[in-house]
Amino acid sequence: MQVRQATAADLSALVHLMSELGYPTSLEQMAVRMEAIRGRTDYAAFVAEAGGVIAGMVGVSVSPSFFRSDPDGAIVALVVSSAFRGRGIGAMLVERGEQWLRECGVRRVTVKPSTHRENAHRLYTRLGYEHTGLRFSKNIDGASQAPSSATG
Repeated sequence: MQVRQATAADLSALVHLMSELGYPTSLEQMAVRMEAIRGRTDYAAFVAEAGGVIAGMVGVSVSPSFFRSDPDGAIVALVVSSAFRGRGIGAMLVERGEQWLRECGVRRVTVKPSTHRENAHRLYTRLGYEHTGLRFSKNIDGASQAPSSATG
């Protein structure tokens, strides 16, 4: 198993992984998203590859903080394909994301998994993350949308 930076060659696999996570997307939409992130120094995406197959991905970001002098780090996306779960891939991806964040000067990492992602909650707890809060979300684009269990 190799964990490496995501590339344009991984787009199809990322589309599949985002769909498994509950965010169906198209190849074109994923390409636009990855292009927006490519070259930025405050975002990174890594994939776990097993025998030429992308088994999972992690996306991380770093930002200035109002509360600390150190920058804040965040795991903004983590998904392991259902065909590869239970093999420690999620932990490997989190560790790679944390490594990148440390290299960026981050000392504290936050992740905000949805309430229904109980497997993710257990993973983060095993990896030393503490449940420290609650989040609220709201669409502000003017479109009326009912809350969805697949949101955020």
